[in-house]
This record gives sequence, C-alpha cells and structure tokens, in this order.
Amino acid sequence: MPAHLIAEDGPQRGLIIDFTKGDKTEWTVGRDPDVADFVLEDSTVSRKHARFTKSDDGIFIKNLSRVNPTLVNTQEFKDPILLTEGDRIQIGNTRFLFSEAAKEKGSAKYDDIFGDLGMPEEPEEHLEKHKEPVTAKDEISQPTAYDTIFEENGEQEPLPFSLVPSAPYLLKVIAGPNAGAEIGMEKGRSYVLGKDPNTCDIVFHDMSVSRNHAKLSINPDGIMEIEDLASKNGTVVNGSVIKEPTAITPQDLVAVGTTIFLVIDREAPQETIYSPISSYEPPKAEEPEEEVVAPIQEPTDWKREPISMKFWVGGGAVAATFLIMFLSFFSLFKSKQVEVAQKAPNKQIEEALAKFEAVQFSFNPGSGKLFLVGHVLTQVDYLEMKYRIDQIPFIASTEDTVVIDESVDKAMNEVLSGNDLWRGVSIQSPAPGKFVATGYLMTNGAAAQLQDYLTVNFPYLDRLQNKVVVDENLNTELQSLVGIAGLGGVTLQLSNGEVILTGRYNEQKEREYEELLKKLNTVHGVQSVKNFAVATAPNQAGIDLTGKFQVTGISTRDGQGYSAVLNGKIFTIGDRVDGMVLTSITQDTILLEKDGLKYRIDTR
Repeated sequence: MPAHLIAEDGPQRGLIIDFTKGDKTEWTVGRDPDVADFVLEDSTVSRKHARFTKSDDGIFIKNLSRVNPTLVNTQEFKDPILLTEGDRIQIGNTRFLFSEAAKEKGSAKYDDIFGDLGMPEEPEEHLEKHKEPVTAKDEISQPTAYDTIFEENGEQEPLPFSLVPSAPYLLKVIAGPNAGAEIGMEKGRSYVLGKDPNTCDIVFHDMSVSRNHAKLSINPDGIMEIEDLASKNGTVVNGSVIKEPTAITPQDLVAVGTTIFLVIDREAPQETIYSPISSYEPPKAEEPEEEVVAPIQEPTDWKREPISMKFWVGGGAVAATFLIMFLSFFSLFKSKQVEVAQKAPNKQIEEALAKFEAVQFSFNPGSGKLFLVGHVLTQVDYLEMKYRIDQIPFIASTEDTVVIDESVDKAMNEVLSGNDLWRGVSIQSPAPGKFVATGYLMTNGAAAQLQDYLTVNFPYLDRLQNKVVVDENLNTELQSLVGIAGLGGVTLQLSNGEVILTGRYNEQKEREYEELLKKLNTVHGVQSVKNFAVATAPNQAGIDLTGKFQVTGISTRDGQGYSAVLNGKIFTIGDRVDGMVLTSITQDTILLEKDGLKYRIDTR
C-alpha cells in the first residue's frame, strides 16, 4: 500500500512524504529536525505538528499542535482518525493530498494528481526549455528524508528549473526583522498583511506590525492598491501615511511597522529603482561647434558699462559664503567641548531586559556580542525580549539559551497524561524558571516511579517543587485525626482530595466534631469536606445491630439480666463485644455503648 502525502499548495508545493520506506510504523511531521522525522521549513508549523501511524487498517493521523491545529478536509479533530484516498491535510501553510495510488509515471492516478500540480509530463522536454543558467536562488534543496516527484539516479545535481512556478509579482522585504524575504503574488487576488498566521496571507514577524495591518490587492490588469486596516502604527507609502486605499507601483516603498517592502512586477522590464532622495543629473556633453570668426569691434570702456543685477547677486552670495566659512573656521578654536551623555552599554541592556527577571546576560563590548541565558514564561515573552534587544544599535549579534517554560510544561504533561498511574498529575510554571508538580496519586509506589522518571528526564529538577498528594498517605493522616477526636462512630472516605464523613456521633461531642472539621480543611491535599454524619442523643440507642449478632440465651440474677450468649459466646454486663461495652440485658433488648453512642440487639 504505497501511502504518501503530496503537497498541493503552499511553501512546500511539490513535496512528497512517503510512508512506505523502511520498517517504521510511526512518523512525526514538524519544524524541529531533532524530534521530527519529516521537517517542514515553515514558521507556522510547530516543533511537533502531527503524528502519522501505520496499522493494518491504514494510516492514522493525530494532531500535536495546539497553536495552529492540523486540519483534515478543513475540519479540526481531537482523536486520531483514519485517512482515506483524497483527504486534504492542512499543516501550517501547506495543504497536502493523501493518496495510496502508485507513484509510477504513466499511471492514471499519477496523471490526475501531478497534472493538477502543473508538473511536466515529459521532464526531458521541460529541460530543453530551460537551458539558461540558473542562479543559487533558483535552486531548491529539500531535506534528504523526503522524496521528490522525479526519480533519483546516482548523485543528485541542482535542478535547472524551479519546482515552484514563478508568480508574476514578487513582494520583497528590504528592511525590518524579515529583511531579504521574497513572497510571490498572483493577479486578481488580495493579500492580508500582518503578524497573525491564522488570518493573514503574508505574515511578518515584527512586533510593530498589527495582527491584521494592511490589505494589498492586485486586479487582473495588474493594478496594485494597498489599504490600511485600522492598524496601530499605520501604513506608509513613500514616507506618507495613507488614510484610504492608495494605488502603488513597483517604484513605491511601503512601510508597515518597521518592515519596509516593495512589489516587483516580474513580467515588466527590470529597471533600476528610482530613489527620490537624489535629483542629480549628469551634465550633457556639448557638441563641438564650428568656429565662427567674430567681426572686429571697437574696444569699449568697461568702466562706463553698467553692472548687471545678476552679477551683484552672484557676488553677494560668494562673499556671504566666504564670510560664513571664515567665521566657522575660527569658531572651532573658540568653542567649548560638548559632552554627550550616553548610557553605559550594560545599563541599556539591563533596561531592555528589566521585564524579564529570570534572564541574565553577558556582553562583550569589543565584538558587540551578547549572550543570554535564563527562562521566560511564554513564546510571546520570548519574541518581545528579542524585539527589545534588536532595538539596541551597538549589539552586533546575539546568542541565547533562553528556555520557554510553557514548552517544557507541554512536553512533560503529554508524557504524564499518557501514563494511567500519573494521569492525575500535571506540571505548571507559575513564574519564569519555576515549575510545580501538582495532582493526586493512589499509592506510594506510583509516587516513587514518578520521582524516578522526573529525576532522569526532567531537565530542571532543582527548580521543580513537588506538591503531588498520595491518597494512601493522606487517608492514614485523616483517619488518625478522627481517632484522636474519639469519634469512632464516624466513617471517613477519601477520593481525589474530597473527604466524605458519615455515621453517628454523641451530641455531647459536638465541639470535638466541629474541631475535627476545621482540622480536616487545613490538611494539605484536602480539596473539600462533605459532612453527612448525624449527632445522636446520649440516651438514644439508635444503631441497630440485631442482624450482626445471634442471641441464643439470657440468664438473670435477682430478676435482672446478668449474662447473654452472643454468637455462641457468653458475655456479662461490663464485657466488651467487638469494642462495645455491654451495659444492659433484658428479655427483649441488649444494650451496648461505644464512644458515647448506644447500640442495641433485639432478642425477639
């Protein structure tokens, strides 16, 4: 069964993920090459995004991403589902087609699938049409773990053409956090620009860009128009903030936040982009003229000729220029030294990281290199920290080993939830660099196994506070409190931190019972206390034990009951029967007492 995924649309278009190679039955797709079997170079893909499992029934898929869930036929799902022929799977910005059809060229299924992708039916003919040299930008490199739609023969060489068809328009980022990025665009479409990967067509990783910042439209005739979507920092075209939809050309510079880009028409003749800053034009060379012999004129007396106004103006400008230069030259020797107050580099870095108390740094002024270590709580905190550091001009490069605590919690909780003994335990981060394990375990054996696992596998054991409650130990502690209070008629039950009290107690011990309730609510691990115990009057024998004892004989002395035979044993007044004191014997009833409660056994 040649099960495989084919990328139909998105940045990985044309990629094939094959589930038939090797002896594996489980594959992980994600962005992290350390944990994923198939790596997708896409910022919207999680480290571990989806898991595929092969069984006798077929290929099952399970979603592993909470931020950007995997979709099957545009629908979200919680439990693993079985994939069928033709299912569409959305992973990040790439849509895959699931197929079990043979991949051999010439098959009907091959032509249906790869014809839609725009792939050439005859690769040799396609190569003949692309004999122009290809630059490094045009080459496509795929991870060796993937298969391509062409067969591999011997060593792989760079393809002479791009597998991704060229779009007629190209959005090129020339400044900002995404500088150098290039995104292809089509005619007759609109693109939403912003930083929200769930709602935007083009995503900028720029903290100064709004979630939905602007909309760029290209009509079928190639006319481009940009509109601001009520963004916080506005949209700027050629230095002017736009208030309404504005037409743009490939010569226009557009700024959203700190990101600056332009749109290039790849079908138009390529020209040098005009910069409005400089208006210099080189002088045109004058053509040689034929020598003309001027007629001989009589000499004139220049002293008597009037001076033209343009000479007066020109002479005054020259004199003013020399005067300014003369004064400026001498002012260099008379001016006082100007001191510019500048903050020390370490002080500026401390101010940028003031919000992130669990992050420490080391800065080398000579190389401009900054080292960061520590913890932040969420991915958003990490991006904000990086943005603040990037605004400091004297930092040349940054290396960091900053840990995102929410990713650590997520990874450990996935393991705990998958073990039946530890399912009631979870790990959270109340503050950066601090971890707390909470929940309930049934036995001390399960607690010991959990501690051994955390010791070996949890990377920050010295920062972990263990507040896991063991029901076995908690129940023993609570039963001892009931015994100390002398309330033997009260029964205590414990379930996941909930305490339930039943039975009876002497109303003379009401105060002791109230104290017991207060102590139970203060014990660590007790979530709630439910009281169903009933107070009984001292002279009321409200607990009937007739069904538990068989009375086979009663003896009297001086007309009063003296002894009785209970369950084949002889007991006299004052003896203990199963912890209860025998207090009275009559022909009809035998009375007993324990902890202020009275019990009775009917003899008839």
